[in-house]
Amino acid sequence: MYSAIASNFSSNYFNQLAQLHRDIQVSDREGGILSMAEGVDWVARKLNKLKQRHRKAIFIGNGGSASVASHQAVDYWRNGDIPAIAFNDDALLTCVSNDFGYEQVFSKPIATFAREDDILFAISSSGQSQNILAGARQAAKMGCEVITLSAFQTHNPLRQLGDINFYVPTMSYGFAEISHLCICHCIVDGLIQGNLPNMEEKERGVEILNLDRHISFNQPKIEAS
Repeated sequence: MYSAIASNFSSNYFNQLAQLHRDIQVSDREGGILSMAEGVDWVARKLNKLKQRHRKAIFIGNGGSASVASHQAVDYWRNGDIPAIAFNDDALLTCVSNDFGYEQVFSKPIATFAREDDILFAISSSGQSQNILAGARQAAKMGCEVITLSAFQTHNPLRQLGDINFYVPTMSYGFAEISHLCICHCIVDGLIQGNLPNMEEKERGVEILNLDRHISFNQPKIEAS
């Protein structure tokens, strides 16, 4: 009996996770809907340009998302040959929190270390963490590309702040964190293997108007709540 219950749970768990990955939603800053392939390819193109311009990727997150941020900063640097950092040093976190408040724990180092054309990956399951929102706004103010990864509520504020926004429709921390990790891994693994970016996107009807700051895929808009 126990093994049957365990088997059913584990099967259902991974079936739900697989379906969730098919349901991930991607949008741009103007609310235009992208396919998952278009969103992933867009980020891959930006990372290629980042390397050419000698810029860096910055990852921020709290709790489990902080672990994803640190993990991916190492993977993007070590395996993807992409300069990448995460602001998760204990002394930095406690210093900035003590002196300026935890809401500014990422925006302060971003203001110091970020440069125009860097790429920020802002990761938050709720999409409502004030320090992640402040970090995303600071990065955009400095001319960085902002990639957001969120979950929980459909109209969470973080989802409105990125040049590209990956949204996982789940209320489960575990599913959200796993999915965010998978998205980041998909991008860097595709770059490492030479499968990304897809140079045939234009031939498949995707219109790229301006790769530096804006994209348009002639898709329907997300209606504001």
